[in-house]
Amino acid sequence: MIQSSNIRVMSSALLKVAKILRRDFSELEKIQNSRQNVDKFVFKSIDNIKESINIDLIKARPEAELFFVEDGAKIQQKEFFFLVDPVSGVKNYSHGISYFASSIVLIIDGKVIASIIYDPIRDEMFFAEKGKGAYLNNSRIRVSSNNKRNRAIFVLESIDLINFLNNQDEVVESFRVLGSSSLDLANTANGKIDCYFSKNLNFQNSTAGLFLVKEAGGVLHQDKDNRYSMVTNNNMIANF
Repeated sequence: MIQSSNIRVMSSALLKVAKILRRDFSELEKIQNSRQNVDKFVFKSIDNIKESINIDLIKARPEAELFFVEDGAKIQQKEFFFLVDPVSGVKNYSHGISYFASSIVLIIDGKVIASIIYDPIRDEMFFAEKGKGAYLNNSRIRVSSNNKRNRAIFVLESIDLINFLNNQDEVVESFRVLGSSSLDLANTANGKIDCYFSKNLNFQNSTAGLFLVKEAGGVLHQDKDNRYSMVTNNNMIANF
């Protein structure tokens, strides 16, 4: 796929902060004996990441506004903006667990135009543009076609969701709680995860991943009582 200028701008910003993340992640592994020092270090690390992304994106797109998901700002009325999650999986990051990612979403006139999720440890760049499909490092990706619950890998937002799943007719045997919603959704788009379950899906935090899944042929299903959200393929949903 020939990347658009928007994807190049967003990917360049994330590749730059990946150097900060990898460097700081190595340092974090050395100071795990002091929780207070770790917390201060992580706070400073994320501030540095935000500053770098802000400079790069606004320099490339001065007409755009930029919001960070943890700030909780109301963004619905903005015409052209980037929505950034500096570290999805911050608890993993702060504990020296190498499952975290950064993401950027471009939204114009209320519609998602492009999104990127980057795993700095595995050097995996997931990206998608509206109507052009989803990609991992320039190779097209698609959601899993598996519709057999007893053969599926389920990733849960929280462990208590297993009680709901196993109240169904068929017991779920393989499930994980991995701790980074962005990477969970990116790997759902890539077909490694058959189904992602969330109890209180945070759409602002999940926009980048949900867009990837949509462009990879997946769907978001929410039950009528709003007990859960399920991100998977159409065939799996038909079996619930």
